[in-house]
Amino acid sequence: MVRRPEVGAAGAVWIHGWCRRIVAALGIDCRYSGELPAGGAAVCNHLSYLDILVMSSITPFVMVAKREVRGWPLLGGLTARAGTVYVERGGGPATYPAVNAAMAEAYQSGLPVLFFPEGTTTDGAYVGGGVMPFRRGLFHSVLNEGVPLRVAALGYSMDEGNGTATVGQDICWWGDMFLGPHLFRLLGLRGVRAEVRFGAEVTARADRFVLSETARERVMEMYEGLGCGESDVAGYEAELVEAL
Repeated sequence: MVRRPEVGAAGAVWIHGWCRRIVAALGIDCRYSGELPAGGAAVCNHLSYLDILVMSSITPFVMVAKREVRGWPLLGGLTARAGTVYVERGGGPATYPAVNAAMAEAYQSGLPVLFFPEGTTTDGAYVGGGVMPFRRGLFHSVLNEGVPLRVAALGYSMDEGNGTATVGQDICWWGDMFLGPHLFRLLGLRGVRAEVRFGAEVTARADRFVLSETARERVMEMYEGLGCGESDVAGYEAELVEAL
């Protein structure tokens, strides 16, 4: 489920350089603010397949992704080389021991371990603050291993003059969108920007419920502060397909 920590750490550093090149080649202006996490765990909202590239371009992370990502073109190879922990979404209690063991091993790499607890991507306009409720499963490992948890918020924007293109439909990738056509449209956009804000450590951790809810509240606050939460799809409440 996970590469050995020393391989994962070295791979994550190597992939960091490649992600910087890929993000630049895609024409994405990536900026961040706040203190970068130095270890432990980090959580972020989830908008697109771009999120992994953007976050890894900023600093090396050991990523957590659903198992299907391993077979994806480009991202599958990159994530595997970076020592990604692949988990089976919705696997239930039977999968917890293996997942917790893999996460514990990843924490030992010395790099921050990043996961997206929404469990799916969205258009960034989810009713209730732009961030879906967090799944609590992976927060077990944070408490079990006693590692610090940091939060981050990610938002996208673009210049005017891109015709009818919108952030929610042409940068965010969610629902039943096909990857190929979406990527083709993305490559045609001008002035795409990614902004990431890193927040402080979450210290309210009485249990996984308190930890996950507090983390989500912090991410929502920071995401709203980025000004990227306006809906491109009126009444967005459709069931979303699981992504990274």
